[in-house]
Amino acid sequence: MHKLVKNHIFSLIAWILILIISVVALPDVTGLTREHSNISLPSDVQSEVAKSIQNDWGPKQKNTYQVAVVFNKEKGKLTSDDKDAINETIAKLKDNQDHYGIKMVLGPDDNIATKKKLQSKDNTTWIMQLNVAKKHGPINDVEAQLNKAVKTAGIRTYVTGADVLQNAFSNAIQEGIKKTEVITVVFIFIVLVIVFKSPIVPLISLLTVGVSFITSFAIVTNLVKYQNFPFSNFTQVFMIIVLFGIGTDYNILLYDKFKEDLGKGMNRYEAMNSALKVAGKTILYSGSSILIGFSALSLANFSIYQSAVGVAVGVAVLLIVLLTLNPFFMAVLGEKMFWPVKKFTGEHEDKLWHGISKGTLAHPIIYLIVLAVVVIPFGLMYTGHLNYDDTDEIDNNETAKAGMLIVEDHFSKGMAEPSTLYIKSNHKLDNEADLRLIDQLTRQLQASKDVAFVTSVTQPYGESIDQLYVKNQLNTVNQGVDQARAGLGKLSKASKQLSAGANKLADGTSQLQNGTSQLQDGASKLQSGTSKLQNGAGRLQNGTGQLQGGASRLQNGTQQMTSGLNQLNSQLASGSAGIANAQKNTKAALEKSYKANLSKSINSIPGLTQQQKMAAMQAAGAALENPGQKLPHQCLTCLDKWVSFNLVSAD
Repeated sequence: MHKLVKNHIFSLIAWILILIISVVALPDVTGLTREHSNISLPSDVQSEVAKSIQNDWGPKQKNTYQVAVVFNKEKGKLTSDDKDAINETIAKLKDNQDHYGIKMVLGPDDNIATKKKLQSKDNTTWIMQLNVAKKHGPINDVEAQLNKAVKTAGIRTYVTGADVLQNAFSNAIQEGIKKTEVITVVFIFIVLVIVFKSPIVPLISLLTVGVSFITSFAIVTNLVKYQNFPFSNFTQVFMIIVLFGIGTDYNILLYDKFKEDLGKGMNRYEAMNSALKVAGKTILYSGSSILIGFSALSLANFSIYQSAVGVAVGVAVLLIVLLTLNPFFMAVLGEKMFWPVKKFTGEHEDKLWHGISKGTLAHPIIYLIVLAVVVIPFGLMYTGHLNYDDTDEIDNNETAKAGMLIVEDHFSKGMAEPSTLYIKSNHKLDNEADLRLIDQLTRQLQASKDVAFVTSVTQPYGESIDQLYVKNQLNTVNQGVDQARAGLGKLSKASKQLSAGANKLADGTSQLQNGTSQLQDGASKLQSGTSKLQNGAGRLQNGTGQLQGGASRLQNGTQQMTSGLNQLNSQLASGSAGIANAQKNTKAALEKSYKANLSKSINSIPGLTQQQKMAAMQAAGAALENPGQKLPHQCLTCLDKWVSFNLVSAD
């Protein structure tokens, strides 16, 4: 038992068990990396505020992946058969939205707006935009499923977009980590072989550092999974570089001291204890400073910096492994650790570095000139250009990257990953003043040389809609008013003609009454003469009686005609009021007809929401009811309390 304790056998057993548990408990690293691939910033940063607004935008955008499907004809333009095949593929996705987790789909042939923006001008490429629910599955699975679903005969298809490209970037990092691990192990092995001139020491050093890395990485990933510990694409890379770097350095310090003590005649146990006491203390102090430094990064607001806290966990585990597992190999192997070396000495003076140091002190000016000659060319070659494009890390043969490059060739460089600008207010934006400001901002963004086009609530497909502007609406209103005025003019002219005819009829009636009166006077005189001649002739008396009956009938007819003329005058008075009512009814009918035609015109405009159409109708109504009032220059469409702009960069 004493020998087991002395040889640190229990330390070996403990670390074997810890290593097994770490490997078994290690979660899905790729999945964790993918989930934490997005760089998070403080909640008050504009990009984070924009994300929160987007999540409140609606169920079709909340918690979704933004995906673009690219249809491209490799040689020649898209034929009608090609377009039919693409539309069939799109129709299949629309019919099976639940199966693919699709919340929203926008096809290139859906309306005028999509035809202008999602179909390339050279007629070789179409783009379909999708929003897929995140709960449908990891982006890796969603991408694989869509790649199979969108395959179209005779057409090259690519699934790309911001989230898909981010996933490809994460996968590229994972591949890079694997290469980094191999390069690191090979490089460290070569360095240790050169330093110790033995193949055994490098293997032991890599083993101890490897155990510390696997154990600490398992701890970190489980903390990420269950405690939301800071993590990013670069955490694993940081841990590999730091742990293998300082771990190798600490092992060199420890093994070199152990070798030196063996050369002094100490046995393996004495040399081990001496190395742990002297070199171990240095390792502990140095490692503690590194541990504190990386732990302080937890106070940072930037997620990339916070994710480096995992290195602090790795350093803590590394110090424990080096000071507990290394003693086992030193106690058990002793001098055999440095096989085939026979001569055991510690550090000795290096002639190269000693000569350089001595020469520097003797001729400092010469060495400064030599240093400047070596360094200045590298300084002059530095341009200071920073590249923030993560897609540069993705292989061009990757499907997502290839699709993005095709979009850049046939549309613009920002088409695959457009930027979105959100504006939020504490009041509704469905008014002319706010919409005018939104339209002005849209035009300002469009004027930027780095922006290819901008879509907004006032310009749904990046172009002004003439029917939504007051200038165009006033022209329509003026045309309707002119038509109404022309109709009222004709009605007024007809009324005047009717009045003139009535006046002539009244004059004729008056003349008829005068003639009738004269006839009555003559009849009276004739009756008086007839009375005087009563004794004359009987036949004359009878004729006179008949004349009296005729005169009486004529008088009755005249009275009836007078009554009819009175009724006609009453009807003429009523006709004047009727004409006024007719004018009013005619104007109302013309206004109703104009509004119906305007509503039909606005409803025919593609890409407008119901609220946008109502805003245009309200502006037209205001212009018609107040034709003399000066209206604002623009009448636009709106959303409820916020509005968004889609910006596509030109470069």
